[in-house]
Amino acid sequence: MEKVIFSAVYNRKNKLNKHGKAQIEVCAYLNGKRKYFPTAIYVTPKDWDKKHNRIKAIAINGVQLQRQITDFMTKLERYELERRNTGKPFTLEYLTECLNGKDFRYFTDFMKHEIDSDKTNSKATAINKTTTYKALKAFKENILFDEVNFELLKDFENHLISKGLGTNTRNKYLRHIRVFVNLAINKEYLDLNRYPFRKFAMKTEQTTREFLSPEDIQLIENLELTAENRRLEKVKDMFLFACYTGLRFSDITAVSKDSLITQDGNLWLSLTMQKTTQNIKLPLYLLHNGKPVQLIEKYRQPDRNYFFDELTNQHVNRALKEIAALAGIKKRVTFHTARHTTATFLLYKGVAITTVQKILGHKKIQTTQIYSKVMDMTMVNELAKVEF
Repeated sequence: MEKVIFSAVYNRKNKLNKHGKAQIEVCAYLNGKRKYFPTAIYVTPKDWDKKHNRIKAIAINGVQLQRQITDFMTKLERYELERRNTGKPFTLEYLTECLNGKDFRYFTDFMKHEIDSDKTNSKATAINKTTTYKALKAFKENILFDEVNFELLKDFENHLISKGLGTNTRNKYLRHIRVFVNLAINKEYLDLNRYPFRKFAMKTEQTTREFLSPEDIQLIENLELTAENRRLEKVKDMFLFACYTGLRFSDITAVSKDSLITQDGNLWLSLTMQKTTQNIKLPLYLLHNGKPVQLIEKYRQPDRNYFFDELTNQHVNRALKEIAALAGIKKRVTFHTARHTTATFLLYKGVAITTVQKILGHKKIQTTQIYSKVMDMTMVNELAKVEF
């Protein structure tokens, strides 16, 4: 087994600073690879002993500075020895993590760090991954890397079942864990030969995507709210706006005056979707005969930038149950039902699936194709018009 060779390197870039000094670095050499670590110690060329590769004792504070360099190397050597003695994999990258205080003993701590430090995650993705992290912590407070195995996954899955979580929700949690397991393998915290998902079967089940028919939408549009139910009016309008545009709840709450643009005298909506960071541009004046424009104008206020930002998802979903009951709709209606409604309605009307993909902001056409049943209905409608 090769051991890291540490050595001090002076003025590696062959450049002095404005004070005529250069930094001393520690070079770590292993298996043909080198990694350099700054010591933040600078000396002049005359204070560096090239022959013995150290600071001259006669230099100002030379003895103390040389001791700091020696202690720095000792710290790195000790860290290498600790990892090797405990049977953990070791590369030069681990020295960087040691110095940055990112040497993780627990897989759960590693997950939390990666969630917090990954700036590529959208807000929604970070929230979903954090939910998985919390669920895993609730199952077991601290999980060592060596404990991440097939048995742990099965036990965690059974734990989720005992909590009443459905198949697809459990699948989502386990897919998140798989992401971090793969990342831990890439960073050599886990051994690839012990990959826990190799024999673990991920299960999913087909779900029915509830959507509203044009008649259902009209029932909600025509619903007159009494003084007693006037509190439901904004939720009703917010939901209808989502049915017309296909926006998710997180995107509806982000709609502001800055999102609105006028082209050739017509109102458009330009928005970066919170979940996918996809940018969409919708001609509001063309959707449902301009009904989204009417709702925007209804809630446009001079002292407010946003239109629907003050309502929570939980409050809206509770209110939608009341609205559906008042409208005489027997289906289970949630806010996300509006997004499915948009897709099915547009496809049923014969709008090209690529156009629906753009409206919904799907990155892949396959995501839009989940509404294939509606596409079949569209085909039947089109063929029924043809005389054979």
